[in-house]
Amino acid sequence: MNISANFKRESGSSLIEVMIALFILAVGMLGVLAMQTNSVQVSRNAAFYSQATILATDMAEAMRTSPSVADNYVIAYDTATPADPGCATTTSDCDSADIANWNLHQWRDSVESLLPGGESRIVWNAGAEVFEISVRFVREYDEDTGQQVTGEVTLVTVL
Repeated sequence: MNISANFKRESGSSLIEVMIALFILAVGMLGVLAMQTNSVQVSRNAAFYSQATILATDMAEAMRTSPSVADNYVIAYDTATPADPGCATTTSDCDSADIANWNLHQWRDSVESLLPGGESRIVWNAGAEVFEISVRFVREYDEDTGQQVTGEVTLVTVL
């Protein structure tokens, strides 16, 4: 039996073939990582938009509880949040205007605590009897400019 003849007939992977295979694997893994990062960002944004929609709907429902003072709910983005009138208990002596201020106070606190950079406003179009409830938040930061990219949800409703 000739051992040297058997070695010549054996063919295996060369180091170059293994390195090429590893390079291809690495490029594929980088692609998977990029897709995962993008997926997390899209999922995060969807959660922010869902939360903003829930908050806007909550305020619309709160406004429907006292339509006689609906104009008390009008507030701009830069307007200070009303002070808490202490209407959280059933023994408190609050009128409809106090309830509206309590609702605004609680709502604004929720918007600011649940959404990054959360801001809110309510605009009343008296001629059309339409309210626009808007919630905006910081979605992300632009890597090129460093500027905030905001998202906004606006609910248009009639009381």
